[in-house]
Amino acid sequence: MNRFNIGIYFISRNLVFTVACFLFLFTSIIPTKAQTRAVKPIGLRTDLMRYSDYVGLNGVKQSLPLNDDLLTEARYEVPLVQSEKPLLNWVLDNQSQGATAFQVLVSSKLMKLKNDHGDLWDSGKTNSTNASVLYNGLPLQHKKVYYWKVRYWEGQEKVSAYSDPKAFVVAPDINNEKFSQEPLIATDQMPEKIDQQKNRLSIDFEKAAFAKLKIELTGTGADSVIVTVGEMVNKDSQTIDSLQGRNISYYKTELALKSGTHWYEILWPSNSKRASNPFVIKMPNYIGEVYPFRYLEIKNYKGDLNPKQVVRTMVNYTFDENASNFSSSNKVLNQIWEFCKYSMKATSFCGYYVDGDRERIPYEADAFINQLSHYAVDSEYGIARGSMKHLMFNPTWPTEWTLYNILMAWYDYLYTGDDRFIKKYYSELKIKTLIDLSDDTGLISTLTGKQTNEFFKKLHKNHWGKNNNLRDIVDWPQSKPPGGYSDLSDFIGTEKQYPGENDGYVYQTYNAVVNALYYGTLNVMVKIAAALNQKQDTTMYRNKAEKVKRAFRATFQDKKNGLINDGENTSHKSQHANMFALTFGLIQDRNIESVLKHVKEKNMSCSVYGSQILLEGLFDYGGDQHGIDLMAAKTERSWYNMIRYGSTITMEAWDKRYKPNLDLNHAWGGAPANIIVRKMMGVEPLTPGAQTIKIHPKIGEIESAALKTSFITGAVTVACNQTDKSYSLEVEIPGGVKGDLLIPATKGNKKLYINGALSEQSEKKGSFHLKNFPAGHHILEVK
Repeated sequence: MNRFNIGIYFISRNLVFTVACFLFLFTSIIPTKAQTRAVKPIGLRTDLMRYSDYVGLNGVKQSLPLNDDLLTEARYEVPLVQSEKPLLNWVLDNQSQGATAFQVLVSSKLMKLKNDHGDLWDSGKTNSTNASVLYNGLPLQHKKVYYWKVRYWEGQEKVSAYSDPKAFVVAPDINNEKFSQEPLIATDQMPEKIDQQKNRLSIDFEKAAFAKLKIELTGTGADSVIVTVGEMVNKDSQTIDSLQGRNISYYKTELALKSGTHWYEILWPSNSKRASNPFVIKMPNYIGEVYPFRYLEIKNYKGDLNPKQVVRTMVNYTFDENASNFSSSNKVLNQIWEFCKYSMKATSFCGYYVDGDRERIPYEADAFINQLSHYAVDSEYGIARGSMKHLMFNPTWPTEWTLYNILMAWYDYLYTGDDRFIKKYYSELKIKTLIDLSDDTGLISTLTGKQTNEFFKKLHKNHWGKNNNLRDIVDWPQSKPPGGYSDLSDFIGTEKQYPGENDGYVYQTYNAVVNALYYGTLNVMVKIAAALNQKQDTTMYRNKAEKVKRAFRATFQDKKNGLINDGENTSHKSQHANMFALTFGLIQDRNIESVLKHVKEKNMSCSVYGSQILLEGLFDYGGDQHGIDLMAAKTERSWYNMIRYGSTITMEAWDKRYKPNLDLNHAWGGAPANIIVRKMMGVEPLTPGAQTIKIHPKIGEIESAALKTSFITGAVTVACNQTDKSYSLEVEIPGGVKGDLLIPATKGNKKLYINGALSEQSEKKGSFHLKNFPAGHHILEVK
């Protein structure tokens, strides 16, 4: 007889006793005060690493637990924590409206942790709304595995279960100049297509990748085959193209076959130019050299091949395919998203943000676009940190590139909430503002005699030949030296006016593009200084920014129409001067319409690099539909043209016409990945660590669009649908995170409904603005 039967039995005997039994049974089912909930924290990160418990062998994940015994075998790759006080992060349940406290346990043995014994650190119940904390326990030994877990409270009565354990190992010799990063991973791939013809096998892997290659072949000991790989095929799609150019990959080698059936690994050619450059990022020994290719051709082979006998091993940094997705009613835009997303994965093969296969060197502007687009498609922050540190002490030559160090540092803090980078390198960031190049006007210039040896030393400039000077770039390639081609007149095409990619920019002593970006970085330094409680610096940078704004308008702005001139003594008004001024907030409200019109009329007169700034300005200042049109265009200067050209990774330039020595694997061509997320769907952190996120979609005339993107605090989903009479916004906000929502109030009767109920919220300036919006799943409709 179970407890419920007993209760029924006593009803007939004693009503009072029955009620008592019922209350006992009820309280045994419903959790009491401080009783464990079913949901536990997930997404644990150690020092920002998602997979701190990873174990690999030559890049291949092993089904082995990370423990002290495994560390005795030097052959395995494991992530190394480069901090004696690592940052610990976790993600709350989606239904959580916010934690009020947490408890972290860190143990030297897994069994101790399972028994809830934190012998290294037991934080106790710590009152905090954070979902992260710096380790604050006993000193951690080097080359030792530790284990941690966490639970959290909501209010006073709800406490979660403990998370699953997460293991990590502290580096044998902590390098204070390194940041914690995970090892590269290697994934075997089989061909998507094998076309077997007489005397020739044509093999297609569908997408290009930086990879290794091995083939199983059968020979007599007296025969050989010709193996060819490349990124492009001829128009007949039958043979690999050897004529595309020296930076579009093509490699042919003869392979002597042994008697019998054997596996053959193709050895890639050495690159003498890269080998002589001390600043090239080299592949780690456990991976070896890789080569970018999509196509494989085998000639003179007398046998057959099945897909399992051809293995391409793709190499990349850890990448979560499920961290993001996007779809819309615009099919071309969907293609561009997938194209750019894959590009972020494929170009991560070095573990740094590099400028493609040609040089394999980090450049600041490349890294800036790479960082934003990488963050948009995957919540991974290790590559950015390593790249930022590298660039801090290995600067490149363009003036503007130095300034991007500051923007990168800010976005690192905004997305992670971890201030260790900006705190550690704050003095370096101050130098990277290039304030040393400013004069009494407040503007900066590279041509006023301020580039001294002392200046170079402070900037760590030491490796750009005899001319160590910073040089204004504006865009790339330039139409004239330095750095550009002496004559690009044959590469104009029909979609822009001037040779090169700088829209006929007139370079003068004072440069509008340089100073617009300088102004933007000063405003970012205001935020960084404030975050570090540097009150005097906060005021100083704010005052300098105001001075630059006044000087910029006085020097570069046409008083008649509000447009921006390239320099102090020219009336030429390039797209670049105007789009940089627009994006970084230098245009007065009364002049925004005329500047926007001028920028739009020039369409895509900038390079793939410049498109990042162009698109940001368009979406921020009312040109969202034009921005969408540019991203989904099928012109020659478009992302669709890269696909049409035959590339599966974003290219260095719009077309070979515009940069004859381009390569087909440049992440700086992937701006739409971050623009779709941050600007079109309007999703980005509003406060450091994504504790508050903004969702301000601007989908123009698109009927529907749906996005998933991930932050350190969890995944966000947004779906927009609009008709002539209604607009709906469906959101899923991570647990403990607040939303800042902006919904167009232009449809139907302009009434807002939240989860089916009419809202009392009033619209302002054509939108409903909802602040501190709660976590969870919500449907908002304007009709």
